[in-house]
Amino acid sequence: MTDHADWLRQIDAELDGELTLSEQAALARHLAGCAHCGGARASNLEMRAQLALSAGEPQARAVPRPIIRGRIVARWVAIALVGGGVAGWVLYSQFGGPGGGTVEGVRAAIMVR
Repeated sequence: MTDHADWLRQIDAELDGELTLSEQAALARHLAGCAHCGGARASNLEMRAQLALSAGEPQARAVPRPIIRGRIVARWVAIALVGGGVAGWVLYSQFGGPGGGTVEGVRAAIMVR
């Protein structure tokens, strides 16, 4: 089953509860690696929830999509870079860098031992 149409039929059957356990496992493996089918499944779930809400079922809930903004991502990247730099500076000042001096000095120490 490499065609997306086949997988989309499998998604509909899964949401209707018509798949066996092994078919559900195969679909889950495919959904883990295929963004197209994963998005189609999420859209299908949202559509079913909205249809149920419009039919008067109070228990139906739509899946909220996260809102990711560029400024927030940039802020967290900057915080991570500054935090990593500070941690590296503190650890370097406390424990020193790798080795004891120049490359030739380290090689000489290894040869002597």
